[in-house]
Amino acid sequence: MFIKHSIHIEQPVVECTEALLAGPPKWFLDLGGKNTSTVGLHIAGIPVRKRVELELGEPVRTTTWTVIPLSWKATFPRKLFPMMTGKIELAPVDKNVSRLTVSGMYDPPVGRLGRHLDDVLMHRVAQATVHELAESIAERLHDWATSPQRE
Repeated sequence: MFIKHSIHIEQPVVECTEALLAGPPKWFLDLGGKNTSTVGLHIAGIPVRKRVELELGEPVRTTTWTVIPLSWKATFPRKLFPMMTGKIELAPVDKNVSRLTVSGMYDPPVGRLGRHLDDVLMHRVAQATVHELAESIAERLHDWATSPQRE
């Protein structure tokens, strides 16, 4: 299954790229030791989160866009949750606006039952998770790019 969410950031791509390349602790929510974090969504304002192991690849950068490969998998129970493989992409919309896209693919776990659950509910959960992740990264990139005290 493929999932994608894009959001515009009111900052030039150069500024957002600098923030993105500053490293995941600057823009990935709650990144802890051993590259673990939580991903999830909010249901009726209540966070529903799952601890995952995050793997980020080397950034690929041109003069106008940047892509960082990423994947994550649940820390426990691994067999009940799919591994997501995708990318974070940053590209210019115009000279003062950047587009951040988080996209990925996964195969529902546990065979036919998993595919049925994915059709009924889990694909919407995965979409909401990617949406929230993209929004969180965009907010952090914007905040970092506009911060007068960049490290």
